[in-house]
Amino acid sequence: MSTKTLSVDAGTALHPAFMPELVTLALDLLRPHRPLPVSAVSGKKYLQVLASIASVGLVEPLVVVADATRSGCYVVLDGRLRLEALKRLGKPDALCLISTDDETYTYNRHVNRLTPAQDARMIAEAMRKGVAPERIASVLGVMQRTVKQKAALLDGICEEAAALLADKFCPASVYSALRWLKPLRQIEAAELMCSQSNFTSAFAKAIRSTTPVEQLVTREPRKRKEPSETSLQIARLEREIALLQATHSAAEETYSVEHLELAVSVAYISRLLSNRTIANWLRGRYPEYWRQLDAVASECRGNHKTRTSSSQ
Repeated sequence: MSTKTLSVDAGTALHPAFMPELVTLALDLLRPHRPLPVSAVSGKKYLQVLASIASVGLVEPLVVVADATRSGCYVVLDGRLRLEALKRLGKPDALCLISTDDETYTYNRHVNRLTPAQDARMIAEAMRKGVAPERIASVLGVMQRTVKQKAALLDGICEEAAALLADKFCPASVYSALRWLKPLRQIEAAELMCSQSNFTSAFAKAIRSTTPVEQLVTREPRKRKEPSETSLQIARLEREIALLQATHSAAEETYSVEHLELAVSVAYISRLLSNRTIANWLRGRYPEYWRQLDAVASECRGNHKTRTSSSQ
């Protein structure tokens, strides 16, 4: 098997990572780079891959490399689930992309998974272009109701808030909570969630519960039971969590700077008093200052001895 060489400049040559053309290989010539766990074939991911291949065929080719132990055979670097699904469906061959090097890392570690928002946009765009929901459900291996819910995930969410959460793994309940907020409050909530790296539904509901009435979307009142004592306690707890998150964020901004300044000051005082001339001068001229500074230095030395003995 020959590989083309890409010339960058004189004296420098780069070999392509993959062969320039896709090839069709028999499944008998392929083996995974490591065994597939038994539990993998019963997982949701495998069932979706199986449904997708059965409905529309193989979309993404397998990544393979020549098998050093068997002539004419190949090792599958990426696509173990697809290979198993093709075998389960009785397919004789598969479209493959041949790698020129046997990479030691796992390809899936370098794959960016779709977030719920990105998934919703793709489904909504497919439906807008005329793809039937039942066909999407068949490809994804889910119910039609789930497809419609995914397509409507961003309904009522302003573009700015949706952009802030586009690459975040937020559950659908987060967007349900944000729909109760007006656009400006949605943006504030999204920024707060990003700053705290907290994208849970409980945090989103806490933000909603602490939002002033004038920043909430007016909706038709629904008949519901009077809130129980438990629901009132939960709402109170959610408000306290939101307040605690905001207080923690403000304290965290100043703690690291103040801690650094304190550590430097204590170390300086300890080193200063280790000089006998300076210590005697302070003790003779300003005894009250010397006692306070000596207490700080003594505590610093005691903590240092404690850490040293514990590490040993």
